[in-house]
Amino acid sequence: MFFQDFLKKENFQKAINFILVAFLIIQPIFDLKIFYNSISTLIRVLIIGILFLFYFFKDKNKKKYLLLIYPLILIIYIFFHHINCIHFTSLVPGDFNYSLKKEILYFVKMIAPFLLIYSLYISKIKKETILQVMKYIVLIIGLIIIISNIFCFSYSSYNDQIIKANFFNWFNNSNNYTYQELSSKGLFEFANQISAILLMFLPFSLFSVLEKKSFINIFTLIVNTFSLFLLGTKVAVFGVFIVFAYTIFIYVFKKLIIDKNKISIKILSIPLIIFILYTVILPINPSFKRIDETKTIEASSDISVSNNIENVSTNNIESVNNIANLSNLEYIEQNYEEKEIKKEFVLERYPYTYDPDFWFSILNEPRFKRVDYRFLEESMIKRVVEINNNKFDILFGISNTRVQNIFNIERDFVVQYYALGIIGLVLIFIPYFILLFNYLIKIIKNKFKYLNIINILSFITIIMIFAISYYSGNMLNSLSFTIYFALLFKFLIFNKNNV
Repeated sequence: MFFQDFLKKENFQKAINFILVAFLIIQPIFDLKIFYNSISTLIRVLIIGILFLFYFFKDKNKKKYLLLIYPLILIIYIFFHHINCIHFTSLVPGDFNYSLKKEILYFVKMIAPFLLIYSLYISKIKKETILQVMKYIVLIIGLIIIISNIFCFSYSSYNDQIIKANFFNWFNNSNNYTYQELSSKGLFEFANQISAILLMFLPFSLFSVLEKKSFINIFTLIVNTFSLFLLGTKVAVFGVFIVFAYTIFIYVFKKLIIDKNKISIKILSIPLIIFILYTVILPINPSFKRIDETKTIEASSDISVSNNIENVSTNNIESVNNIANLSNLEYIEQNYEEKEIKKEFVLERYPYTYDPDFWFSILNEPRFKRVDYRFLEESMIKRVVEINNNKFDILFGISNTRVQNIFNIERDFVVQYYALGIIGLVLIFIPYFILLFNYLIKIIKNKFKYLNIINILSFITIIMIFAISYYSGNMLNSLSFTIYFALLFKFLIFNKNNV
């Protein structure tokens, strides 16, 4: 009773809310490459767990105990998941080193965002505060990317090398730099996560300018848009068009059609100017170099296939006989570099010496497939599942530990399907969809009375993020992204603070 009474004290509650807001604002620090490790992840989980316990004990609603059903179901699933994972065989000694400890930590990491969403709900932090938090995060991340690009100490968006030239050199048509040497992710670990975070907050940066043309709001929108441009990934560069389109449409539709208010062109002037400038400089973006390279690879693959057919049709059998005289092992060893297979794949992650038949077939795939990392990642996992030949893998998975030890598939939902099976995939992600469905039901029941631009933007942006995570990967299984993602669900939780 004393503990609960203590938690109810107004000053103490304000202090905890302050800690929660501060924790959210400093997240970009944890995402810097220098701090990106398992220790920083553990710190995040611990802080989220402690905050959750405070808010859980503070919550007077007895229905809160129904929330405990979810972890109980998850524990039951983990038991069967573990049983399935220990009955595993592969061609590789050690069977990719399954670890129950690492597996449990993975599940803790995956449910941490739901604890944070609950904490945000109970805290009753207002939406204006969350919008301010988003603004600070955009400025921290965006300015790190912009400054590090200008002074050329940024990491490339596609590897861990320092970029060769800054934004101003992009205008030089004679530069021979590749897209890897120009695209900038600042000092952060993963470009696709940073791209998704900035893209996810862009609607709210844009909304803030539409509502109030203050210097800080306009500056934040410029930083947000320009940093996405510098990232140079397809998601970042082309996602800007999608976000500007649906944000402005929703804003105009809500104000003009639903609220029946007049809209002056001056309201749209700043966003339109920024968008036009963005469009004008878009052709210099390194992402187009990547698109051209992809087209070249596909074209060369077509030519290669055509030449092979021509050679065989003209009875050029000598080269075929030479290949036939080699064993699969010798052929792979002598040709994987020429076939542009990454050394890490064929020698370390899934060594060809244990499964030469698999790698022989990969080396004889068209070039555009061989150089596609996502194709190789999923092919290796599929092969391991095939060799294991366990009908329960489709339900309970082969474990996240093994999937990561082989190679992480860069497609959310797909990686969880192989790692956790259908049951685990549903259990891990269903809370997100329950929150979305619950929001829709309550809005409809209240005859759209509490529908506002912020929660409409949140709903559509969440759907966009699910699509991006499937395409890009490494998002929904990372606290570096899901902590930010939780903020959008705060806007969908139905209470008077979100009206």
